[in-house]
Amino acid sequence: MPRATESILEELHASQAENLLAQIKKCKDSEDGIIPPALFAQVNKFLKDNGIDRAVTPGDPTSLLDEEVPVFENVIEGDFR
Repeated sequence: MPRATESILEELHASQAENLLAQIKKCKDSEDGIIPPALFAQVNKFLKDNGIDRAVTPGDPTSLLDEEVPVFENVIEGDFR
């Protein structure tokens, strides 16, 4: 069986990105506006697998999320593998 052409792979990649974005928009537009954690995980994996990352800038949603995450003072540190 011949290998997929570059254009086919690009089309599949674009289709996957568009589908994930459509799912997120559908969830955000729903009554509860909740995006399921599994969808977040899927999107995060897609971005990571494609080397997509960026620095957090003050005031963007990522920094706002960071401000909401609690800091636990009594966490035991160590290697638990």
